[in-house]
Amino acid sequence: MADVWTPEWSNAVFSTQERDRRWKRVRELMARDGIDVLVCMPCTNNHNRGAADARYLTQLGENSDESSVVFPLEGDVTAWHSRGGVWPSSNWLTDIRPAPRGTGGRTIADRLKEMGVERQTIGICGLTSSLLGHVRELEGEVNWQSVEIVKREFPNARIVSGTDVLGEARFQKSEEEVEFIRKGVHIAEKTIQKVAEVARDGVAERHVFAHMNFVSAELGGSFQPMFGWISGPLGNTYHRVEQPSFRNFHNGDVLSIEFEGIWGGYIAQLDQTFSIGPAHQDLKDGTKLAIEAYDRAFAAMRPGVTVGELIDAAEVRGMGGRGKASLTMHGRGTGDDGPLVTSRITPELRAVEMKEGCCMIIKPSASVDGKSDYGKSDYGHWGESLVVRAKGAERLGTRAQALIECV
Repeated sequence: MADVWTPEWSNAVFSTQERDRRWKRVRELMARDGIDVLVCMPCTNNHNRGAADARYLTQLGENSDESSVVFPLEGDVTAWHSRGGVWPSSNWLTDIRPAPRGTGGRTIADRLKEMGVERQTIGICGLTSSLLGHVRELEGEVNWQSVEIVKREFPNARIVSGTDVLGEARFQKSEEEVEFIRKGVHIAEKTIQKVAEVARDGVAERHVFAHMNFVSAELGGSFQPMFGWISGPLGNTYHRVEQPSFRNFHNGDVLSIEFEGIWGGYIAQLDQTFSIGPAHQDLKDGTKLAIEAYDRAFAAMRPGVTVGELIDAAEVRGMGGRGKASLTMHGRGTGDDGPLVTSRITPELRAVEMKEGCCMIIKPSASVDGKSDYGKSDYGHWGESLVVRAKGAERLGTRAQALIECV
């Protein structure tokens, strides 16, 4: 087995300068919050986004392999995979040990004993959700039994959540991180191009999906990308199932997909609607509303703007009162980055301010003809990842803002 990492046997990886920047920032936040050691337990929830903190600290976690990390305020960083030693993304550290799957609590407890941890403060990443990290897991997402092992083995230690520290550290991206997300956007754009080439009346959904995965793999994308998949007749689409069915496409169908392009574990995202055959006028008009909502949020995006201001800016009505578009938005990076704007809007969320270096996906969608504000959904999706700069937002993609007709 290889025992030294080399660029010839590698995935996309960050520089050691990027490692030093992250580790310094995380340790500054740990010192501020009185945390002596951070631990990341194995978690492959939600397309492996539960491992976002471990990936941020180590780059490890290829193909959803379980990863654990002990990250002290001072001293060496230790990580675990199912197999120890060199991995394609292990250029940041050498102490990578093997651990049987499903043993995160025991593994971390043994290492903390080696380090002499007794009365220190231990921060467990993912123990809770926050506005900036693990945003889709309101009750946290670490294994309960693993946490109980650490609590039992260290009765005199102070056990706290490490989610706020990593969420804040991950919120503002470096230029290296931005470029990884930009490369992910490129992969997603090429995937969109392939769908436009092959999706037609009579073509199997799974045939299109296979082409999407081929493009992602051929361009160097990390596995396994999530493709949010909505398809079916206009006005009666099947919900977002994230996979194709066994059906064939038919003229008059709508296909709306959230495309993930992942480069070196960094998740970019685009949102695109396709019409199978010539588009119905309602779909054309709905897509225009979604694009207008995107443009309004994009124009408002800058350091200091609040989530609430962005939500308000993106509220668009049209089509003679029949149509409405509204904001969906969340962070992009190693996992479930925040803030998350979907259906659960709280005053605390509305008050979150954007900062320079934040990378977000803005992806409004349109609905029409409803007795409620939501109406019939999936009448146009359009979204793209961006980075917040000092004077405004920068698109990370180059594709046209348009509905795509597959004819």
